[in-house]
Amino acid sequence: MTFILASACLLSYGQSFTNKGKEFWVGYGHNALFYANNAQDMVLYLSAEQPAHVTVSISNTTWVRNYTVAAGQVVVSDLIPKNGAEDPRLVGEGISKKNIHIESDAPIVAYAHVFGQYSSGAAMLLPVQTYGYTYVSCNTNQSYGDGTANSHSWFYVVAAENNTRVRITPSMTTASGVLRNQAFEVALNKGEIVNVMGSTLTTGIGNDMSGSTILSIAGADGKCHPISVFSGSSRTEICPGGGQLGPSGDFIMQQVFPATAWGARYLTGITANTDDINTPGVNRFRVYVRDKTTKVFANGSPVPGSLNPYGNYYDFSASTPQYITADKPVMVAQLIVSQGGCGTSSTSYNDPEMIFLSPMEQAINNVSFYSAEKENILNNYLMLTIPAAGINSLSIDGSAPGAGTALDLVIDCPGLPGYKVVVKELSKTGAQHNVRSDSVFNAIAYGLGDHESYGYNAGSYVNNLTYLAEIKNDSSATANSYTCPNTPFTVTVKTLYNVTGIVWNYGLLAGFQPSGNIVYSNPVPDGTEVIDGKTYNIYKQPLPAQAPGTGTYYVPITVTSPSIDNCTNSENIYVEVDVLPGPTADFTAVPDCATKTSAFTASSADPLIDKWRWDFGDKTTDNVSQPNKIYAAGGSYTVNMWAFRSSDGCAGMATKTVSIPATPKVAFDAPAVVCMPYGTADLVNKTTVPGTFSGTLQYGWNFGDGGTAADKSPTHYYVARGSYPVKLVVTTNQGCADSLTTTITNFADRPVAGIGVSNPEQCTGTSFGFTDKSTYPGNATGASYKWTYGDGTTGTTANPAKTYKQAGSYTVTMAVTSSDGCISDTASTVVKIHATPVVDAGPDLITEPGKAVLLNATVTPATATVTWSPPTNLSNPGQLQPMASPVETTRYYITATGEMGCTATDSMLLKVFKELKVPNAFTPNGDGKNDTWRIPGLEDYKNATVQVFNRWGQIVFKSTGYSNPWRGDINGTPLPTGAYYYVIQTKEGDHGTITGMVMIVR
Repeated sequence: MTFILASACLLSYGQSFTNKGKEFWVGYGHNALFYANNAQDMVLYLSAEQPAHVTVSISNTTWVRNYTVAAGQVVVSDLIPKNGAEDPRLVGEGISKKNIHIESDAPIVAYAHVFGQYSSGAAMLLPVQTYGYTYVSCNTNQSYGDGTANSHSWFYVVAAENNTRVRITPSMTTASGVLRNQAFEVALNKGEIVNVMGSTLTTGIGNDMSGSTILSIAGADGKCHPISVFSGSSRTEICPGGGQLGPSGDFIMQQVFPATAWGARYLTGITANTDDINTPGVNRFRVYVRDKTTKVFANGSPVPGSLNPYGNYYDFSASTPQYITADKPVMVAQLIVSQGGCGTSSTSYNDPEMIFLSPMEQAINNVSFYSAEKENILNNYLMLTIPAAGINSLSIDGSAPGAGTALDLVIDCPGLPGYKVVVKELSKTGAQHNVRSDSVFNAIAYGLGDHESYGYNAGSYVNNLTYLAEIKNDSSATANSYTCPNTPFTVTVKTLYNVTGIVWNYGLLAGFQPSGNIVYSNPVPDGTEVIDGKTYNIYKQPLPAQAPGTGTYYVPITVTSPSIDNCTNSENIYVEVDVLPGPTADFTAVPDCATKTSAFTASSADPLIDKWRWDFGDKTTDNVSQPNKIYAAGGSYTVNMWAFRSSDGCAGMATKTVSIPATPKVAFDAPAVVCMPYGTADLVNKTTVPGTFSGTLQYGWNFGDGGTAADKSPTHYYVARGSYPVKLVVTTNQGCADSLTTTITNFADRPVAGIGVSNPEQCTGTSFGFTDKSTYPGNATGASYKWTYGDGTTGTTANPAKTYKQAGSYTVTMAVTSSDGCISDTASTVVKIHATPVVDAGPDLITEPGKAVLLNATVTPATATVTWSPPTNLSNPGQLQPMASPVETTRYYITATGEMGCTATDSMLLKVFKELKVPNAFTPNGDGKNDTWRIPGLEDYKNATVQVFNRWGQIVFKSTGYSNPWRGDINGTPLPTGAYYYVIQTKEGDHGTITGMVMIVR
């Protein structure tokens, strides 16, 4: 029995997942010895490259064991219980809640070994991070010739998370009667197992469950959960023969690789079946396919035989090294046959064993393993397939590479020139072994004995081969196998399928930059690449990342694609990133003022440093060792410097805060024109200090005519025209200065403002006309004006008109700006507004003809004179409130005249109502005489209402106003002769309501 430790080689591609990890699950597989005398025992082998504390427990029981594993050592666990409440043995089909759980605080490798009474089966355990979603059970023929009952071909599924749900489609009828291809689903929680066993046909012979499919589907939480699958047999023969002790059969248990880890190229040698490794042995091979159209070749020729229609595998024997290839991913099992089987000698040393081979895409260059003596092992061997050039660097158990390794057998691989099969015989006693090479290899460790053998894949990556992941440091010309702290790197994902989304989950890794996730929605491939005959789409990480320190990290990447074989069409890729110590880096800085040159100098103790990258903290960069840097603004800047080795792209990083004194940015506004005389030049200082500044500023002005000033924004007076260079120097209290010179050359004379007004005194409501009476040194065209009218209003035209609403005296000013831009002094004048009287003629009145009425007018001021018109029937037309006695309705007008002849007029209506005489009869007979009921004077009563009633009180006529007299009808129909009652309401005057009788005479 051997177990191995696969150490991660430094590859450019792949997740770098091996059988090394921190968490494992394994069941106590069904064994025929359970039913004989329970003679089997099960132990775990735990090995670590660094000190580890390991806990082994059985789920849903109280059984727990804790172990300390020293670096480079192996610990054998206590025997796993096989009876009582803690018994986890799988003795039949169905769900078991008892599962063996292994947890460690450091990466380890773990193996399960079941042995006893010439029976031995062991499994290399795969850690949880390698679990997948799709599996095919890979078994052997189920036949044991001595007639032992209770031997089955079986597989079991392990759930490492709650809410796991699996869909199982058996390739043959199961022991519980589930028919071939009859899918069923099982819900599992963490630590639970579902065991499926083939039905027994006759004693010792049963259905081979190879080709059964197991899929993880959406659980109760709507998510798919990764699972693991183990395949095996209670006891079986492989290519049985007649051994000295009878049929050679054995217990088998191996953990199956997920379908995503299947490859297209496999290379292996043939195990010996005697103690002479030079004597060729015989192995059987099973090549499992998922797609029945897959074309499979062995050493360049189609594999012999036909595809098994039940298990979807090819099965053949071989006695020479095999290079097995396919045009689609396949899984290959190499079988050690029964003693004396497949034409081998009945005295040979071997017993049934199944070894799952790693594809060449999962090859590795460093493995550690342990060989054991359990169950009569007489010879232990290590067999590798390796490039011929890799033998020169091959070291086994610390031997000198190449010639000092002392290999026992080296033979050619007929199917793949340039590769060799090498064999090293190991000690018969249990021992730890280590194998290393500069080239990657595939390896099998196995042992032989009389009616006994074991075999393992001696170390493998367990990567998802539907994609590859490539690490590249940004400053490296090629892909890298590691990075260093603070070294910008990217992880490129290469997939066999089109991707609809990728998320690099750096936000889940403490200390990494960026601190959040990098999301790439609907990515477009950056090209394609053919690797090992397969075309991959390339998706580059959009932004670089940096690791915080040395160690091994696993970068989680979520990939989404309709082609991904699970219910969410997405999977998490965990890319191993080894971070090794990088070069040292430092720099010095000689800071100067902003806008001046600051000097930086990089340094490193590493002689291989040949590239540099600077980030000066202001979004500018450089890539020389001694850059000169000009900062635009003052402040504190975090400067990062990376010193790179081109050989691997690793960087040393130094970070310092550099304080840059602020430098003013001088700016000022000089007058566009200096106006003479006086020569006033107002200088407006607009100097700013970019960046951070809390000090003081000093100002130095030179006006170009010998005058100076230290004010911030001074006013200077020039006595003569000329050309004057005005210079401002601004200096901080830290000595940083800037200057600006502007030349003043534009001088012009001022205009003299003047105002003209047509009449300085007016009544309220009358418009004043103002005119520009200014004098100009040149052409007045282009001048502009500013008027103020003394009442809060202004104007800008040359000759404005202005109407005042209130009486009083107003000072009007005007300043004129010439087309040269010179502003005059202000001219002013005073205008006076006289009040217009306010007159009210009083309310409208009503009277009778000739009856006197007082006109109640008012006027302000009382001194204003008044005149009424028309003067007819007035007691005094010049009196404010005269008596009026008109005989007809008349409208009277009153005009009030105040100072400066300002007048105002108002009116009132005096209505005269005549006496009403209502006729008591009329003759509406159409003779043109008295055909209507006329009421003289009523037409003056516009609001009067007239109602006429018959003798029954019904209204026969009604009107408002009496412009159309009654014709003695009702709605156009003549009324009969008779008396009718009327009601007239004048609503004006003194008449009130008038009633009476009127006769219609026909």
